[in-house]
Amino acid sequence: MSAKIIVCVTAQRAIAAMFEGGRLGPCQEFAASEIGQRAFGDLLHDHPGIPVHIMVDSVEEDYHLEVLPHASGFARQELVRRKLKQFYRGTPYYTAWVQWRETDKRRDDHYLFAALTNAELLRPWLETLHLFRAPLAGIYLLPMVTQDLLARLELKAPDLLVVTWHNGGLRQSFFQDGHLKASRLALADQEHANSAADLAVDVGKTRLYLNSLRLVAREAKLTVLLLDSQDGMADLQRHLQSDSGFAATLRLSHDELSTRLGGAPLRYPYALHMTALGLQPPAHNLAPASATRNFWRYRQRRLIYAASATITALALVWTGANLYQSRQLENATRQLETETRALQARYAEITKTFPQAPASAENLEKAVQLAIRIKQDQRTPQRAMLAVSRALETSPEIALDSLGWKYGAAGPETDKSAPASPGGAAGWHESIMVEGEIRPFHGDYRSAMASVNRFAAKMAQDSDIASVSVVQMPLNIHSSNALSGNTLDAANNETARAGFKIKAVMKERS
Repeated sequence: MSAKIIVCVTAQRAIAAMFEGGRLGPCQEFAASEIGQRAFGDLLHDHPGIPVHIMVDSVEEDYHLEVLPHASGFARQELVRRKLKQFYRGTPYYTAWVQWRETDKRRDDHYLFAALTNAELLRPWLETLHLFRAPLAGIYLLPMVTQDLLARLELKAPDLLVVTWHNGGLRQSFFQDGHLKASRLALADQEHANSAADLAVDVGKTRLYLNSLRLVAREAKLTVLLLDSQDGMADLQRHLQSDSGFAATLRLSHDELSTRLGGAPLRYPYALHMTALGLQPPAHNLAPASATRNFWRYRQRRLIYAASATITALALVWTGANLYQSRQLENATRQLETETRALQARYAEITKTFPQAPASAENLEKAVQLAIRIKQDQRTPQRAMLAVSRALETSPEIALDSLGWKYGAAGPETDKSAPASPGGAAGWHESIMVEGEIRPFHGDYRSAMASVNRFAAKMAQDSDIASVSVVQMPLNIHSSNALSGNTLDAANNETARAGFKIKAVMKERS
């Protein structure tokens, strides 16, 4: 639990103490004067940057119970703000919180508005805080702290009047179902000591005051709880127990209160409520945002420090994990290196027993590479035969006599314009020579040559053939040669022949 400075302000003085480790330290009193302010400043100077929580015990306080329509968001903020300005125009120290909400009808919200009506009471102490740049965490009324104190003490009653005695007087706070409804401070008579009977009479006046506020029915009986941290209210308990207007009067002594608060010492004035404030500040406080600006910065700094510490811790953990993993990898590497050296040594020993190889390792490698290359360059006439077959399917007049296939370097009869094989030797090609004739042939050479040209064109359209050329036609019609061809020998009655030759170069396989 982080350190705090708990301050209780009354009309006559301020009481301050360090709260650290769940315990309230020694209390110091500071008079409401310049000397007291300087002494209070010394305390702040000795504990720089420690957040300050201020609790006020004064008669100049006000409480309003209001029922407002249920709202949320900005509408709720505006509704509450207007009510606060309506009630408390002369003070900046006010607050409001929803105590409970109805479950039927309009489900209205029940608010308690509270304020410190005398702003001058806090001025000298707040000026000292501002001078030493001490972060103000919040300003609370003593009855607000009492509400959280009851929850911590686990004390519950439908109608409970909590009575405490301090140097300033008798503080009486009324709670319904654990919620603060009203509070009043009866100042002590400075000239005449207040007897237990006088205090009991004042408690009876408070009961009438609650009846007038219609918080308690006249026939209802209150339960009175005396928080006697100074062990001086036993006589008051006896007087109240004899009053039939109260249902019961309970008293918690110093030892009982200390035990319930974890053994905290409570001998100092207001030590009970200051300890409760240190353990758990109320959710609502009276301080405006302008007064708690330094505390907001303090919290932001702590968040940044906490985030930095978390990131640093994660980085250290990550670094440690990486170092551990690196060490493991280094060990594994050394182990593998040792195993590798052992295997190499074993391999060297084994190789000494091998018989002498018929050839050197270099020649063996060349032989393997040559075998792989020969296998890659291997060709068969299958592709060429399939291409010719596809052309023959649509040319029934063509009779195939022979099919020659060759894969090799370009010769005088090879088309040198065809692309070279990327996988074979430079200038090597796959070519075919198709020899055939036109059947039947009745001496019409023009028709026969047209059929040969159509057949050659069909072969040229095949996707596997790069180029096609007609080497020999049924009739030689070149202008430089004499007209020649097969004719019908009428004497011997022999049938004329319309033969042809076609050369095709195949495309290289992709």
